[in-house]
Amino acid sequence: MTTIFSEPDHDRLVRRLSAVTGGDLTGPQIAKLAGGDAEMLNDLSPSSRQRVAALIAPTADGALEKLVGPADYVPIAYLDLARRASATVARVLDRHRRPLGTGVMVSPRLFMTNHHVIPDATDAAASSLQFDYQLCIDDIPEIVTEFRFDPTTFFWTSPVDDLDVSLIAVGPRLAGDKALEHFGFTPLSSAADKHAEGDFVSVIEHPDGDFKQIALRENRVVGRGASSTTLFYSADTLHGSSGSPVYNDEFCLVALHHAGGPRNDRTLDTGAPAPDDCNEGIRASAVVTALRLRHDDLPLRFRDLLAEALNPPMGSARTTATAPTRPPTIGTATAVSAELVLPELRIVDGRAIAAEALAASPTSTPDDVPPIDVLSDGSPPTAGAMVLERNDAPETDYDKRRGYEPDFLPQAVALPTLPTALVKQCALPHGMRRSAAGVVLRYHHFSLVIRADRRMPVYTIVNVDGRRLRSINRTTGEVEAAEIWYTDPRIDTDAQLGQEVFASQRPRFFDRGHMVRRLDPAWGSPATAKLSADDTFHFTNCCPQISAFNQHLWQGIENYALTNAGAEKKRITIITGPVFGADDPVYRDVAVPRAFWKIVIRVHAGRLRATGFIADQSAGLDAALGDGTEAFAELGTVAVFQAPIAQIASTTALRFGTLADHDTMQVGLESAGPALTALDDVDW
Repeated sequence: MTTIFSEPDHDRLVRRLSAVTGGDLTGPQIAKLAGGDAEMLNDLSPSSRQRVAALIAPTADGALEKLVGPADYVPIAYLDLARRASATVARVLDRHRRPLGTGVMVSPRLFMTNHHVIPDATDAAASSLQFDYQLCIDDIPEIVTEFRFDPTTFFWTSPVDDLDVSLIAVGPRLAGDKALEHFGFTPLSSAADKHAEGDFVSVIEHPDGDFKQIALRENRVVGRGASSTTLFYSADTLHGSSGSPVYNDEFCLVALHHAGGPRNDRTLDTGAPAPDDCNEGIRASAVVTALRLRHDDLPLRFRDLLAEALNPPMGSARTTATAPTRPPTIGTATAVSAELVLPELRIVDGRAIAAEALAASPTSTPDDVPPIDVLSDGSPPTAGAMVLERNDAPETDYDKRRGYEPDFLPQAVALPTLPTALVKQCALPHGMRRSAAGVVLRYHHFSLVIRADRRMPVYTIVNVDGRRLRSINRTTGEVEAAEIWYTDPRIDTDAQLGQEVFASQRPRFFDRGHMVRRLDPAWGSPATAKLSADDTFHFTNCCPQISAFNQHLWQGIENYALTNAGAEKKRITIITGPVFGADDPVYRDVAVPRAFWKIVIRVHAGRLRATGFIADQSAGLDAALGDGTEAFAELGTVAVFQAPIAQIASTTALRFGTLADHDTMQVGLESAGPALTALDDVDW
């Protein structure tokens, strides 16, 4: 009898039918069903019939589909299995805090991702993995737990053209308060009953390096590669999905995603060409086979960990993640540590910091991984220290805001001067007369000017008092999705950006980039610091920046200047803004700047010193808004340069008084130097 199933391999089909029917049929009955006896479908329970429905080949008249019913139903436990599997999936970051891809725990200590995500032990030692980089049910990010890799304990890799797999030991915790065993693991298995052609699969991934998502079920196995190492399936994946686990409906690991479209195999095991409109993953069984063959060739110190991965405990074919111990709190802000470059700020006036925040004691970071700096007067925060929290609505009385103070430093620094033509393009606060002074918007400890046609600041300028900054909790960090931004009522709404530019991005290309960092004006009394930090959440202080922008050197410039550049009284002034270009790409009717500039000003040894920078996100913009490959690295590309202040003035048409005379960049250079790899390379 002609088979009624899509799977061409009869032996595999029998094993798969045995797995999904859960004992409803005897061995001979399964053999009959695999041979095309549709009457056997009547002996299946409703849940088994649903699982079998996915494997049936479509027919012209749809008769079999009517007999077996739709394949849209799954047991409610499916959601629990998905949640547990999700816990084992983590985002991979490089040494510069750029997302590289995704991966999954496959044993209590070993993490698996693609070779093209982490190609060697050196890269592994400088990289880290983040669990729980995801949104809660109330659309607030979860608390992230981050670990560094430990390739000295275990590292094995297979090249891209072979299996494209790296297996790495997980090392000490860098941030967060959950132990590694909390997240569990998805066991490796070489069993031949995990999939058949037509099976539904789900991919848990960090598309574009963004919050964790799942390409759920409406994805089908379309075949296996001729090399016996690849699996082809239809699914939604994006840049940054490399290394994502591919699960069957029982949430057993069937493959590791590695490419969009055929790559390692161009033909199926049936001899037919691999379809172009599908994804290619590395089969879990192929990884297990390769590891078993190589076990005895590995160093002795690696073998025990590998044996643990290849011989999971009995009954652990599915994920072993710890079930949640408490439900999320609806409508309550959650402290997060998703980016770890700028810790999240929380003021708790007169109260102790939450025990959860103080309990975590992150281990020290390796020398070659950028640390999470704590800005304070040198003494550690006490139980009663004040830490800034999720922002509140800005104070409504704007007349109380004094703005930037030119005499803040021992030597005065005036506001940048606007040419007359630019003044005409600026947003005018209601009730003000148009002039260079009249277009300035004042906030607590900073000021800015908005260019109305671009809906973004021409410049921002802020006073930073490093000795009076509020203390920071090292275990928490800023995440854009947890923030609430506000329009400034003093100017027209259509002259400033709004949430519609950033909402519901799938994938999330752009963050609401602070021009004045949330931390910088947050100094003084607890009340003033809180008001100042809240003021930075006006859309007037915002520009679209690619999601990885503030994971680069750019975000640490102010910290470095305060602690290493010899600023007297630890006071600095920062002027920042976008570079507006005629060729800026348009996203949601907003022209997105390709570059940003920054000038750090301080007094050292009685002399005014000014250092200029430019950050170029062009490569990331082109990758985000154009067609690219599966690799995610391009989306995280932001090049940071030291730049002459004269060049910044020429590019922006702003005049900075005598700051060019105090430029710390080498005399004679008229353009930006080479891209920086460390802030120690800057001429401070």
